[in-house]
Amino acid sequence: MQFKGIGYIFLLSLAGNASLAQTWNWNTIPSNQLMGNAQGVTAFCRANSDTMWIGTDAGLAFFSNSQFTIVPNLAGQFVRCLLWDSLQSTLWVGTDGGGLFSNNGNAWTQIFPQSQIGTSEARIQSLALHQGNLWVGGAEKGLFKWDGGSWQQFNTLSTSGQLPFSNINALASSTTGLWVATQTNGLYHLFDQGGFTYLTVDSGLPANHVQTLFYSNPFVWIGHSGTQGNNHLSRYNEAQKSIEVFEPDNGFPAFRQVYAFCQDSAGRIWIGSHLSDFPLAYFNGQSFSGIPEFTSGFIASPVRALTLDFQQSIWVGHFGGLSLNSPLQTSIPKASSTSNLLPYPNPFSSILHIPGQSDHGFWELFNMSGDKIASGNGKVFSGSDLKVGIYLLKYVDCDGNLKSALTYKRNN
Repeated sequence: MQFKGIGYIFLLSLAGNASLAQTWNWNTIPSNQLMGNAQGVTAFCRANSDTMWIGTDAGLAFFSNSQFTIVPNLAGQFVRCLLWDSLQSTLWVGTDGGGLFSNNGNAWTQIFPQSQIGTSEARIQSLALHQGNLWVGGAEKGLFKWDGGSWQQFNTLSTSGQLPFSNINALASSTTGLWVATQTNGLYHLFDQGGFTYLTVDSGLPANHVQTLFYSNPFVWIGHSGTQGNNHLSRYNEAQKSIEVFEPDNGFPAFRQVYAFCQDSAGRIWIGSHLSDFPLAYFNGQSFSGIPEFTSGFIASPVRALTLDFQQSIWVGHFGGLSLNSPLQTSIPKASSTSNLLPYPNPFSSILHIPGQSDHGFWELFNMSGDKIASGNGKVFSGSDLKVGIYLLKYVDCDGNLKSALTYKRNN
């Protein structure tokens, strides 16, 4: 199965004290083109130089030799997390309800992590390799460790049971131990030499709901979610044992419901989120830059997954599907509210202005299933009766070229 992406060009906007914007070229594949009944991309895993595994809410696929291939063994599974063990050449797949799957290149095996007393976990939310062991975070039964021969369960960190953590959202391996993110009890650090510590709002975290983690020595980047406060981005310095919260009041963008991180070869930390000033942003060590939601209609918040391939292209998994980027050498002017480059406003609630049109220009509007739902002439389309969602607009620009752009219809 082979797909060709839809190309888009747009400019990263500036936030905080950022001084330089980067122009990018994006190629987007809608979810239902990648996998028929998928709503969005939820996880990535880079296996080798030419294979990228892609998890969705409807199954698993991989990209290799310029083709996407759907894995029939996991059809219908909601893939929460992916992990590639390069030493064992094994792919691990965590699903919501189907347990844990593994593949060593020969066959698929379904596993339900178990404790010594037979407790099993079907809802896998996070995976990590640490000191040669596989660590598995579950939504109901806590933390499991697989040493290659047996499972060990951790659903409390004290003999008295005073520090339970049954819902594990994320795991991260660091030079000093394993970091464990929980749904309601903050962040735990299991030290390699034994013992543990934990961080909560009382320690300085902006919220006890920790959604995702990313380790870049000496920092543990922490993405929060939930209803506590308006800022959900922080990081912990292992060397200084200190927490830094990126507060909007200090000139930083507002980050809410942070779901994903990755780091590129330049050392920039990329952040994917929902209900934030930017659903996709990066931190260059001093300031943030970001892409506003639906700048060109390509990106649909929330951003759930981020990774980079060996060519350093950024893979973005979001509500609308899968997007890939590569840097451009030329500068593209930033589109304003009256730009002749892109449809505006985006998102729109009722009236959509179509750029580059004469009074008798022709345009067509399609839903993400490929069905044409409207067409017409002129510069304005009234879409107040459309359902909320993403649409593909085809039109002729001011130079007479046929253009395509994704646009988002929101509530009136």
